[in-house]
Amino acid sequence: MTVSEGEQVRRLLFDTVAVSVLRKVIDAAASVGVTVAPVKGVVLSRWLYDDVSDRPYRDLDILIAREDLPRMLAAVDARGWPIEVHSAEMGNLEFTVDRLMVEIHAEFGRRDLSRLTIADLLARATVDDRTFPFEVRRIDDIDHFLLLVANVTKKAFTYANAHQPADLNRFIERLRPRWGELIERARAARFLTALRNVTVWMAEERGSAPFGELLRTMPAWRRRLLPAVIGWQRRRDRRRPDRLASASGLFGLVLATQTPDDVRLRGRGLVRLLRRGVARRLGRDPG
Repeated sequence: MTVSEGEQVRRLLFDTVAVSVLRKVIDAAASVGVTVAPVKGVVLSRWLYDDVSDRPYRDLDILIAREDLPRMLAAVDARGWPIEVHSAEMGNLEFTVDRLMVEIHAEFGRRDLSRLTIADLLARATVDDRTFPFEVRRIDDIDHFLLLVANVTKKAFTYANAHQPADLNRFIERLRPRWGELIERARAARFLTALRNVTVWMAEERGSAPFGELLRTMPAWRRRLLPAVIGWQRRRDRRRPDRLASASGLFGLVLATQTPDDVRLRGRGLVRLLRRGVARRLGRDPG
């Protein structure tokens, strides 16, 4: 999709501010001994696209180990950065720096979606001193790809970010020599159903040839009913403007909790989602 010269300039200016804010957040984290890793827009615009302006984004997404969340919160508070959201249970911390939203994530997509943890991802991360004029932690490409899969899954496909299919398509090509490793890591994380659901979505609805190839290398379905229901839900709701607030949108979130290949994760995820929904209906902060 071609964008105007003015829009390109706007995206580049936004990116300049975002990189400046990223450095401030990394410095704040380092001051309290916390390791962070940037993900999604600010890095994928550089790693997957020819030009930063080809991949717009609106905020900074940063990973952090769950046990480091209290120290990161203290560092943010000490600098007077306005905190918009803090959920200890969900592992989220959102605040603004120079009018730019920063989202700290201490959970892999959504809690109970997989056996993978942010600590696992950070343990495999490497030091990158080439992307920016300062060092960042770069998570492994397979982990980053699976994180995108988790984001699409938890958003029930129908209200996923508009740029996620392009990100996934570019990523899967880069990972082609590691497809076997990708499948095995998803299997070990009890995340294979989610990976297969997204692969089918990309191959059948987005017309992605690489995902069609990946699908042919994956193990046969073991859980046939859930993907069929998710496919029906996706087709039914993708054009609904109120899908997130609607009962049907909630059904999509319920289905997302049932994707892990681990009955304990499925049970905990469903209970947590319903408990938080009840708390909101009662006018309480679910935390």
